[in-house]
Amino acid sequence: MKLLSILVSLAVVISGAVAEPAAKPEIAKGDFKPTEEKPFDLRVEYLIKDKQTSPTELIDVENGETITIDYQFYNGEEEECTILGVGGKLISPVTGDTLFNITATNIGPLSVGSQDVVSFSQKIGIDLNPDSYLVVPSIFVVFKEQIMMLGSRNQLIQVDDPKISIFNPKLLVLEIILAASVGGILYLLYSLFGANYFSTVKKDAKKQKLPAAKPSKPAPAKVDESWLPETHLKTKRRSTRKN
Repeated sequence: MKLLSILVSLAVVISGAVAEPAAKPEIAKGDFKPTEEKPFDLRVEYLIKDKQTSPTELIDVENGETITIDYQFYNGEEEECTILGVGGKLISPVTGDTLFNITATNIGPLSVGSQDVVSFSQKIGIDLNPDSYLVVPSIFVVFKEQIMMLGSRNQLIQVDDPKISIFNPKLLVLEIILAASVGGILYLLYSLFGANYFSTVKKDAKKQKLPAAKPSKPAPAKVDESWLPETHLKTKRRSTRKN
């Protein structure tokens, strides 16, 4: 009897565990109320991989970077639907104008049964003017034999140019090329103009350093004595002898 009671109790525990419904994923929680814009219970949520843990977080990205959007899709309808692809656009958070279109990416086709949740990703390369943008994803699905485009929440991102370090290899190569170019131009200018200029300056400096020539004493002028009187000549001769 004790063995039978134990077996019955164990059977009740197992049946209770099987009968307990599985916990709903976060995306499937909450009551759905159909509207004109959204008549079907097809839900889309996403996070940007490695950049946010909550949908409310602002995302900073740099040009040249590739971001990955991780989607979750929930089919709350009784019929199966099929996901064909993802696309979207980037709009201005101020004016709402479309600034760039996101290239559509094929997915699958990926079948999603009733009450099922599936996950998939989309990669987007960033090459934009530095500014703030709203990412507006679009999911293309087939439901009730009709192709539909489902929207989701908008995500604000801030795009900036990457910060370049002076030790960046690409920048170092540019610096070397620039220095070589400047050096070549300076050498060319020196060869054409500088060498002649400095050579002229040195020659002028040497000329200025040479000692000035001493003025030579003028030789005594010779006088034609043929016309002088005899008495004057005799006097001159006497004075010369005395000297």
